[in-house]
Amino acid sequence: MPAALRLFFSRHPLLRDALCWAMPALIIGAGLRLLLLSYLPYAFWGADSRSYFSFAHRLVTELYVSLDEKRRFLYPILMLPISLLPGSPLRWVAILQHAFGVASLIPLAYVVRKCFVHWRLWIVPITLLFAGLPIVLWYEHELLGENIFFAMLLWAFAGWTAWVNEERLERSRRLFWCFFVPFALFILTKPSGRFAWPGVIAGLVIVCAWRRLGRPQILALCALIPVTLTVGSKKQAAWLLYTATFPLTQLETPLHADYKAQIRDLVEPLARNPDAYYLLDSEPFEFLDRPGNSPDRPLWAALAKNEKLKAKIYMDPAIEGIKARPALFVWFGVQRALSSANLTTFGRNRFDGDYFRGKMRHFYAEAERDERSPIRLAYALPKHGPVPPYEEFIERLDPASGSWRERVVRGWVDTVGQSLDFLRFPKVPKVERSIWLARPTLLGWWLALGIVLAFLPRYWRTLGVWTLLAMSYELGVFVVSQQNARYFGPTWPVLIVLLAVPADALLCWIRRAPQP
Repeated sequence: MPAALRLFFSRHPLLRDALCWAMPALIIGAGLRLLLLSYLPYAFWGADSRSYFSFAHRLVTELYVSLDEKRRFLYPILMLPISLLPGSPLRWVAILQHAFGVASLIPLAYVVRKCFVHWRLWIVPITLLFAGLPIVLWYEHELLGENIFFAMLLWAFAGWTAWVNEERLERSRRLFWCFFVPFALFILTKPSGRFAWPGVIAGLVIVCAWRRLGRPQILALCALIPVTLTVGSKKQAAWLLYTATFPLTQLETPLHADYKAQIRDLVEPLARNPDAYYLLDSEPFEFLDRPGNSPDRPLWAALAKNEKLKAKIYMDPAIEGIKARPALFVWFGVQRALSSANLTTFGRNRFDGDYFRGKMRHFYAEAERDERSPIRLAYALPKHGPVPPYEEFIERLDPASGSWRERVVRGWVDTVGQSLDFLRFPKVPKVERSIWLARPTLLGWWLALGIVLAFLPRYWRTLGVWTLLAMSYELGVFVVSQQNARYFGPTWPVLIVLLAVPADALLCWIRRAPQP
């Protein structure tokens, strides 16, 4: 080992321990990702990939600069240098995102090393579990902001852990940036990042952090708050909010009464089953997304041609419904958060080559008929003229269908994915599947105990604060969105760490260990 590196690790022994003890996870995590890349060498192009790639595509092909308000700022800008590399950008996206995912195991190991007394018992299983978590593995393999979004919150978690317990003032102020920089990048990746702010603010108050923040740190936090408001689309927000609150529509009030009269038949059945709305919101979601497809509701169909009026018609009844029944509004969010926490809700068939073959046909047809399609640049297809036949193209995307590598990866994600459910839901029709019928699994009860014990004096400044942050984020996201395991993704590192708290606290009680 070079002398400079030895000196660095001698000054940072916790980081040295984290790196050494994360080695099994780094090796297995890298191995899984290499196997995945060997049979699916290109990152997946999904329905949302276009909006993230459009900035790079238009700048490279048309020299036109435009950052869609829906996708600001970090991830679309990162796509530009990747698009300038030789070969297909989607191959580079897969390689670079998987490499960053492996590197992100080190801050997770640091959190365990810093927070737990008996960290040697937990650091390997926690990092191994996260190294092969299906939802993390997949979003490293898709052109989507989630990979950076998930990882940046994990790096911010580690930065907070390093900063918050540092007693030396000057060093504390330097370590603050280890938290702030990744947290700012998290905020600048997706608009839903703003829902972490209540947890951060509560944490700053709880740990009395203002006493140790200098002027640069305070100014940085204050500057980041208004920047948060520039990320996201108002039109998108109105649509999602009204979808989330659709059963709360006050049909008997005069506000937009003519519009309400045309959707009474949609609202009333949903209002009668509020405890199952987390499974029944697909019809409002589709209807409000494309009101022009409902000619039998002429007022709503006309909104397709007037975006400004559509945002108002969506927002006004949503706000009215929230004011009328605020508790039910929050309860809807809790329902979606609870049901999205189960990893079995995440489709593990994505790791099959057949998934790529089925999903890409529609997108490839666009590239065949439109020379301006971003798919041509993303897959390094010819800029002009015909593209290779789909049968030839798909062999590039899925060159080893049914191989042993695919079976190994599928076996891993199936095993892990089926082992991490916190709730058990009854097998009954959706309309009867009230959230009250869900029962915690043994793992769910264990996690609940970990959440409670995270507020013990030994853990509360780190794990307790980040439990609050995770809760504020999840509740904020799910009160304005649908059930989706993807939206639960950023807080998985916190949940996995919390699973070690009960055992660590029990050993501390048995051994009367001193505080770390």
